[in-house]
Amino acid sequence: MIKKELHIKLLNPVTFWDVDLNFLDIFKDRDFIIVRVLERGTDMEIAYIEAVYSQSEIISALENTRGVSKKTLNFYKTISL
Repeated sequence: MIKKELHIKLLNPVTFWDVDLNFLDIFKDRDFIIVRVLERGTDMEIAYIEAVYSQSEIISALENTRGVSKKTLNFYKTISL
């Protein structure tokens, strides 16, 4: 298993205005991180999330988190075909 690390320098503090990035855990906070970036992040942040997490992890996070836009969920379901 490849160890994943969250490089907080690649995440924009503006995207995570309400949390301290130093306390985010790449595994425990996976759904929160994925959804926040895909819904509100920059293009660079989105590219980073897509590199760190698998398509199935991304789709799972989007399906299991309240408040996700249908547009975002449908986009990721469509590109994973």
